[in-house]
Amino acid sequence: MLHLRQQGRSPLRAIYLFCLTRVAVSRFLLIGVLGAGILLTLMPGGPYAAQASSPAPLRVCLLLEHDKPDPWTDMLRAGLATAAARHGLVAESRLTPPGSAQVTAFREAAAEGGLVLVASDALHEVLRDNAGNYRKTMFGCIDTGVRAPNIMSVTFADEGPAFLAGAAAAMLTGATALPGINAELTVGWLSGQDTHALRSMLHSFHEGAQAEQPGIRVIHAVTGSFTDTEQARMQTMRLMDAGADVLVLAAGPANAGALEAVRQRGAYIIGMDADMQAALPGRVLASIVRRGDEAVTQIVDAAASGNFRGKQVTVRKMADGGTALLGLDAFVRATGSNAPAGMAARIAELARELNRGNIRLKSLRAKTLCDCE
Repeated sequence: MLHLRQQGRSPLRAIYLFCLTRVAVSRFLLIGVLGAGILLTLMPGGPYAAQASSPAPLRVCLLLEHDKPDPWTDMLRAGLATAAARHGLVAESRLTPPGSAQVTAFREAAAEGGLVLVASDALHEVLRDNAGNYRKTMFGCIDTGVRAPNIMSVTFADEGPAFLAGAAAAMLTGATALPGINAELTVGWLSGQDTHALRSMLHSFHEGAQAEQPGIRVIHAVTGSFTDTEQARMQTMRLMDAGADVLVLAAGPANAGALEAVRQRGAYIIGMDADMQAALPGRVLASIVRRGDEAVTQIVDAAASGNFRGKQVTVRKMADGGTALLGLDAFVRATGSNAPAGMAARIAELARELNRGNIRLKSLRAKTLCDCE
């Protein structure tokens, strides 16, 4: 105490400073312990680590115009299932009603956020007109392009396989050794609706047929609906009555009616969107396929990995496997010596020329539905 007084400090002040120091040290230690505890709980394996680091899974909704059996719809759903399993997504397919209610259904899905996928003509237009109102929602557009900041598109250069189908159909209609083939050199095309995509494929089909059989007739019918099976049956009968013995069936679910008519007459078909050999064994020349499943997984993969790119339009083609003519080899094996001589080799040669750019085809598809900012 004498020493403290000599330094000009009172005993009470010394005691006060001593206590203050102890309190400060205690607080420092307490803060350190609490901080260490928080760090431990947030470290990998800590009791709250999963809650702090795991965001909600991406929600993906595939909007469809119908729920009838259809290779294109089946392919889209398969792609969604693959992507959902790969990324642990919350994924669903949702049916949209026709007419004005379709817009309401689209807006409801868009308002829920995440990623919304569309892959049919009516929904393409709804997407174009409404996506700008949902800037925080990602949209995937399949089978056409829509340029907008929150839309990523995957479409198809399907003129190539359509050209090959036309060439193969021309070769087949000239092979009179096959049962059901007449001598009229006429092939047909059945569309569900008169869309840009189908019109473009029909044009290339005609080009391929003319390249192989100059002067061949290519006749065309439209059912007016992808779900009207009776109209598809009637229009198919009309095409066959006009001499078509090989027909492309591009009427979606309505193809069921067309297949019924073809079975009755014993004609031959070219399928669309899936290898249709099993639907009419020995009568399916080939099938024009667009990989809608891969388009779905491409967009979902990008969204799930943080690589979603708005305004991006990817065009899949024969060279990268995005489109193809499938099943021709199986048809040749099934028909044996009655098949047109050298058919498979000729179509393979044309495919190589297309992939090299030596055969150029005009696309009648709109490049994009719009170019939005």
